Amino acid sequence: MTREEEILAELAKAHAEFNVAQADLQSHLDKMRAQPLLSDEERKALEELAEKGELDDDMTALVTKVKDGEDTWDAVFSGESPNGALLQNNLSRLVAEHELEIAEAWEDLLDEEEEKGNYL
Repeated sequence: MTREEEILAELAKAHAEFNVAQADLQSHLDKMRAQPLLSDEERKALEELAEKGELDDDMTALVTKVKDGEDTWDAVFSGESPNGALLQNNLSRLVAEHELEIAEAWEDLLDEEEEKGNYL
């Protein structure tokens, strides 16, 4: 086998592996999209936190809108809701508040994947 044939064989193998990985990813995405964004328990917990006053004003307003039927969590999380900024404000605050923990968790994830031979 010539060097050119070896390279073409390696490329064909890599292409096949890529196609398998892509199909696997698509399958996982399809499964995730089929599930509700919030479970009944998570939705109930948000409502209870809002009722107790444990959420910031934006999240309390958003929970109230969803609970009153003015909006849905699916619309909020998909970016289709005009009230999405209420969630974004809360998420931005949480990211800033937990920046160090997020960075550490990301590093742990990268380390775990590298141990498996997956380099992100």
